[in-house]
Amino acid sequence: MSVGFTIRRPDVEGVFVRRINRFVGIGIINGVEVAVHIHDPGRLTELLKPGVRFYAYSKQTGKTRFYLTAVDLGDELVLVNSAIHNDAVTWLIRNGYILKDYDVLRREPRFSDGRFDLLLKSPNNNYAFLEVKGVTLEEGGLAKFPDAPTLRGARHMLKLVEAIKSGYEAYVVFLVLRLRAKVFTPNSELDQRFTESLRYAVKNGVKALAYKMVLTRNWVLTPAGYLEVRLA
Repeated sequence: MSVGFTIRRPDVEGVFVRRINRFVGIGIINGVEVAVHIHDPGRLTELLKPGVRFYAYSKQTGKTRFYLTAVDLGDELVLVNSAIHNDAVTWLIRNGYILKDYDVLRREPRFSDGRFDLLLKSPNNNYAFLEVKGVTLEEGGLAKFPDAPTLRGARHMLKLVEAIKSGYEAYVVFLVLRLRAKVFTPNSELDQRFTESLRYAVKNGVKALAYKMVLTRNWVLTPAGYLEVRLA
């Protein structure tokens, strides 16, 4: 097994100033205030604070010149780039850290009127749909999802139940990206609808897994083991 999933090394760093909207923030890079693309739908208020150091990729197209990758909290780097989540979970599966002996067959497979993140084949030659949720909110050792209300996330949980009724296996993997997280729990105080949908899904056969990966300063997401999933 490989020791970790290597991501592309950022080529610029800066200081965060403020968030303008869901996808754009303002940062200072090389002494100049610039717009930075944020590829994460969460609020990220505990991460994207004024003055926090961040790392980004330069880019040549689009409305922004930079693409935020991670924030530096001093004692930990936190990945802030949801485009990498599916790649990381695919790597975990193919290297036997989770869902051992399952094969990843396809990205964004269609089901009903939508798509899931991954289509897998089990050791018993069954097909399985898998949905990935990245988790960057941590409070007192509890990793929580979501950090912003998500109707889409709640719908995904209900669709996974539909998949089971259609003969598939179904999984949701919470990819926890915080160093001190010890337990995963849905963020019921923020989003009761998602919490109820997740509980309903698990009650009806969907398997919920939480797995932690830690981002090193060599830009490697290192496997750090399963976390307890606490739904009550």
